[in-house]
Amino acid sequence: MNTPAAILSQTEPAAAPDLAAIKTRQKAAWSSGDYAVVGTTLQIVGETLCEAVDLRAGEKVLDVAAGNGNAALAAARRFGEVLATDYVPALLERASERAAADHLDVTFREADAEMLPFTDGSFDVVLSTFGVMFTPNQDKAAAEMLRVVRSGGRIGLANWTPDGFIGQLFKTIGRRVPPAPGLRSPALWGTRARIAE
Repeated sequence: MNTPAAILSQTEPAAAPDLAAIKTRQKAAWSSGDYAVVGTTLQIVGETLCEAVDLRAGEKVLDVAAGNGNAALAAARRFGEVLATDYVPALLERASERAAADHLDVTFREADAEMLPFTDGSFDVVLSTFGVMFTPNQDKAAAEMLRVVRSGGRIGLANWTPDGFIGQLFKTIGRRVPPAPGLRSPALWGTRARIAE
């Protein structure tokens, strides 16, 4: 039987999520705690990512959604020309402190992963460790990374997977606090199918 509610749900498309509002809430959440302390325990991921993309001295490197700078610091250790971006100033400040303490040359700039303020093909390598995967508009962020990397350049991502511990944690939290309708799980960036897409 087609009830009025059933008919309505068949004919009206689901409302698009308010990505700007979601991004504002995310930014506030990432600014509310000292996530840089947790992030330093993952420094080995940045080092491994730079090895995986075969980063070479002198290459122009962009770390997108850099957080506390794990990938940026690893790239600077390999003598890359490194620019680290994030939309959370507090995280960039901690990353800058780490770079200064290690005497590493890294430029830090506030920027949104979905609207990177760089010209097409500006970088040899684009990196992100557990950062860009959290963007509300994943397609736009992916397109921006592709846009700013030069032809023949490399993009290296370290992402949580749906089946790993953090992916399972996301699922558990999602059952108690559902994500905004229309958003994709950040853990999808940890699947080959989504990266290929």
